[in-house]
Amino acid sequence: MRRTGDIIPDFKFNTLDGEGWHSRGRISGYFALLTIYRGKWCPYCKAQLQALDALHASFLDVGVSPVAVSADTRARAETSQRDYGLENLQLGYEMPIEPARQLGVFISAGINDREMPLFCEPASFLIAPGNRIQAAWIASNAFARTRMDEVRAYIDFLNDHPDRAPRGGD
Repeated sequence: MRRTGDIIPDFKFNTLDGEGWHSRGRISGYFALLTIYRGKWCPYCKAQLQALDALHASFLDVGVSPVAVSADTRARAETSQRDYGLENLQLGYEMPIEPARQLGVFISAGINDREMPLFCEPASFLIAPGNRIQAAWIASNAFARTRMDEVRAYIDFLNDHPDRAPRGGD
């Protein structure tokens, strides 16, 4: 399991915009906010992604590039994007399970036809320039997930304290 301050595992996933996302292929000097969600059936994921979509420009304004991904198929991700009304957020699909495990993300087995056979429980990672994990918010179930406005407030804190090392890695 990776800890804050560690280099993020090297992995890729597809995105609906066709650009794809590579954990180590971002623009130098920018943070990335990787939000992993359960899938299209989850109403709590819907609310979190809508909040992230609404704050998208605010994150970009402070040098953070947000992306969200689940283990869902492309068709399921397209349905989520449409049904959730996501207009700004880069949305990925087919999150590889093994790198999610390496990040410490909880993995669950689907219990009905609405869920993927294996899927990731919610997690968000703030990835600093240099591909280091600055912060991690990991949940073992759909409830009590990270609020995107609080993540945005943390970014302001980091911008006011640029020499702040990641916490929780010791």
